[in-house]
Amino acid sequence: MHIPLSHVAAAFSVALLTQLAFTRYYQLPANLLSSINSIMSILLLLHASRWYWIAIASFIAISSKFLIRYQNRHVFNPSNIGIVAVLLLTSSAWAAPGQWGQALWFTLLLSGSGLIALLGLPRMLTSISFLVVFSGLTFLRALWLGDPLAIPLHQLQSGAVLIFSFFMLSDPITTPNSNPGRLIFGSWVAVLGWILQYQFYIPNAFLYALAASMPLVFVVNHYYHGQSYHWQSQQHVNT
Repeated sequence: MHIPLSHVAAAFSVALLTQLAFTRYYQLPANLLSSINSIMSILLLLHASRWYWIAIASFIAISSKFLIRYQNRHVFNPSNIGIVAVLLLTSSAWAAPGQWGQALWFTLLLSGSGLIALLGLPRMLTSISFLVVFSGLTFLRALWLGDPLAIPLHQLQSGAVLIFSFFMLSDPITTPNSNPGRLIFGSWVAVLGWILQYQFYIPNAFLYALAASMPLVFVVNHYYHGQSYHWQSQQHVNT
């Protein structure tokens, strides 16, 4: 899928400038790595007829880290809230679940496996639990309806699902701190996303499910304690 150069330029320039402005205002390390991670998710998942919608999504994503906070951490997954906000604001932007098709599915699966090796299995439990539960529910639905297995296989072979799972849902700052918490949170997002997609027929259901579920992270952290993640360049605050 072709990404217009104007969209790439808008995303990177707005996100990095916003990050630099806030970190300078609060006298914090620049920590551009987390912003780049958010930019990539926005560019891979969000389409828009005009470049400025990508810019708005990028601004909302980065500024939400500094403006919407609780217990010294940002509440929403930055790229997720940026995308969802723009989807709700305009019909000129959309997130096509199958935009990458099945051709890149195996490559994305390998990339996700590489992330598991890089970050470690515990940090990727949210993504893994989401994929296992969402896939299981999708297959059970097909069996209930009497559909051939080719149908759920086709539904699951979407590059957007893997991009969401491995590169958005795995954000270590906005996922629970403990292993049981990550399993609970990933499973809940999968269940809610499945309900919204197959019972209410809402497009981009997993994106909305994650945005609506973010307050659950703080509840889970209250009952299942664990160590908060810190970017290497971070010293004072999760950005």
